[in-house]
Amino acid sequence: MPDRVNRNPAPVVPTTTPNRPTTPQAPSTPTTPANTGWAPKSNDKVLFVAMNNSDAHRSTLESDALKARGTNVTVIQDAKKDDQITTRDASGALKTHDLASQDGAMSFALTLGLPAEQTKKIADVLVNAGSDSRDELAQLAQQWAVAEKGGQAPSRLVLSGHHVGSGVYGENNGRLDWPTVGALAEAMPRGAKTVEDLLIAGCYSGGENMMEKYTGMFPNAKTIVAYDGSSPGAASGATAHQKAWEQATRGTSEGIKRELFQGMRKGENVTVWTKTRGFDDGKPKASVDELKQRRANLEQGFKDAWEGAPIPDTQRGPVRDYYNATQRLIQHPGISADERKGLEHQRDQTIRLIFYGPVSSKFQEVHGQKAAAGYQALGMAPPNFKTMTRAQALASIREFEAKLAGTPNAGDAATKLAPMLRDFAELKPSLIPDTWV
Repeated sequence: MPDRVNRNPAPVVPTTTPNRPTTPQAPSTPTTPANTGWAPKSNDKVLFVAMNNSDAHRSTLESDALKARGTNVTVIQDAKKDDQITTRDASGALKTHDLASQDGAMSFALTLGLPAEQTKKIADVLVNAGSDSRDELAQLAQQWAVAEKGGQAPSRLVLSGHHVGSGVYGENNGRLDWPTVGALAEAMPRGAKTVEDLLIAGCYSGGENMMEKYTGMFPNAKTIVAYDGSSPGAASGATAHQKAWEQATRGTSEGIKRELFQGMRKGENVTVWTKTRGFDDGKPKASVDELKQRRANLEQGFKDAWEGAPIPDTQRGPVRDYYNATQRLIQHPGISADERKGLEHQRDQTIRLIFYGPVSSKFQEVHGQKAAAGYQALGMAPPNFKTMTRAQALASIREFEAKLAGTPNAGDAATKLAPMLRDFAELKPSLIPDTWV
C-alpha cells in the first residue's frame, strides 16, 4: 500500500468517465471476433486503474501527471454507485447495470459484443467478484473487449492502490483480488495478452513469487515493476517513479532497470522483472533458513504489540520490520505452499496490528451497535473501541468473555457477539477486510 502520513508522445485522450463508457456500445447480439492475423502490438497507451482515489491518497494525481507528459492515458476509477455501470447503446439510450446481480452482470457483458460462451464467462467473473470492485472490472473488460474483437487495447497497465498481498484496493473502495483479475484474464485472453508493461503501484507487490503470478496472468509481459516493501504515495514520490517507468517502457524496449529509481524516495524498494533478464530486487540471494532466522529474531517485538504494547510509528520499528521479514519469506521460491499459507495468515494479522487505529475505528463504526447490545445484555457498560488502545480493548473483551461464561441463558445479543469479539481480538481477515487497513 502507498504511504500513510501514508520517440513522439502520443496525443492525450480524455479520462474515461466512471460508470459510463466514452463511446457507444456494440449491439447486444454477440458477435464473433475477427481471428485472422490478430496479434498484440506495442502502442505506448496506458490503462491506469486508480483503485485508491480517496481524499488522502488520490491515485488520479498519478494518472494526471502521466497525461501532462503527453502520454495517452485511459483512467479507470470507482463508479459513483458501487458495483454499477451505465452504458449507451447504438441509439444513444442509457442503461444502468447492477453488476452484483446475475441479470445485471449478463446485461452488461452482452454490451461487449462477444461470443455467447465468452460473454457468460465475463458475467460470471463480475458477479462473483468482491464488493465494490465490479465497476472497475467492468471498465477493464470494456477496454479488453477492443482486443477480443480484433483491435488493440493499451499495451501498458498500471494498477494503483494499497496492497498487502492478495490484491490492489482503495480506502472506501473494493479490492481487485488477484484470483479475480486472473479469471478475467482467462475469460478475455486477447486483452490479457495485450499487456506488455505492467506497473503495480502498491506496497509489497514485488516479490519473486508475485512476479510469477503476474506473468501467469499476462503471458506477453516483457517488463514488470512493483515494490518489495512500501511504495510512495501519490503526493510523496509516486509520480517521479511513474515518470521513469513511462520513459523506460516505450516501444518494445526492456530498458527498465532498478537503477533508474536510485535517489528517489522509496526507490530502494523497487523490484523489476524483464523477460530477458528475469527478477531483480537489488538484494543478495538469501536462503530460506536465513530468512526464517531473521524473522525469528524480530518475533518478540510482534508478540509485545500483539499483547497491547503501543506501535508509535506505523512505517518503521520492530513490528514493521517483522512484517517486512514475513513478506520477504512469503516471496521466497523455496517456501512450500503450506508454509506460504500460514505466513500469509500471519502477514494479514500483522498489517492489521500495525494499523490497529483505523481498524478499531472501522470496527466500532460497523459493529458498534451489536457490541453495545451484547455488553448491555450482560449488564456491562458498552465500550468504544475507537477510543481504546489495543491493550484496553483486549482487557474489555476478556472481561466480557468471563461475564458471559458465568451467565446462563445470556441471550442472543451476548452469545452472538462473543465470536465476533474473538475475531476482532485475533485481527482475522474474515472480519476485518483489507480495505479497513
